[in-house]
Amino acid sequence: MSFFSHLFHSTPDEEDVDLVLYAPMNGTLLPLSEVPDVVISERVVGDGVALIPESDTILAPCDGVINRLLATHNAFSIKAANGLEIYLTFGIDTIDFQGEGFSACVQVGQQVHRGDPIIQVDMSVLSSKIKSTVTSMIVVRSSGQIDKVTAGSGKAAAGVTPCAWVTLKS
Repeated sequence: MSFFSHLFHSTPDEEDVDLVLYAPMNGTLLPLSEVPDVVISERVVGDGVALIPESDTILAPCDGVINRLLATHNAFSIKAANGLEIYLTFGIDTIDFQGEGFSACVQVGQQVHRGDPIIQVDMSVLSSKIKSTVTSMIVVRSSGQIDKVTAGSGKAAAGVTPCAWVTLKS
């Protein structure tokens, strides 16, 4: 990396962090502060990144085990090998749909790898009812000794683009 690219490089190098999270869907990354849900935007549960999706399949952002899968299939969490729990939720108030428009591709306890399909979203069912499709990916604060979560910005390709970097306390 040249001197100038190092000066303006805004994302950490993978070897300098404890966990890299990849885009769970194609779309545009947003800071959590722009999510129209106070629990998420105020980082009550933890820090992370949000995304305005342009695809209909939510992928695993990292390797791990499916730790939780809501019965409504609009949200899930993955427990990474280092113990961190990453919670993903599609849309705002989508729990109210009672699973309509969502189907799970996995079960709780299942081992997954980055890029594996986790939830399929049927936008033809949801498009006229949903307040917002913004998808949030949160590193759960209580799951580890987190020092810093750095969020990316810009366009993201599902399973390919790194979009959040987690550093644990030493």
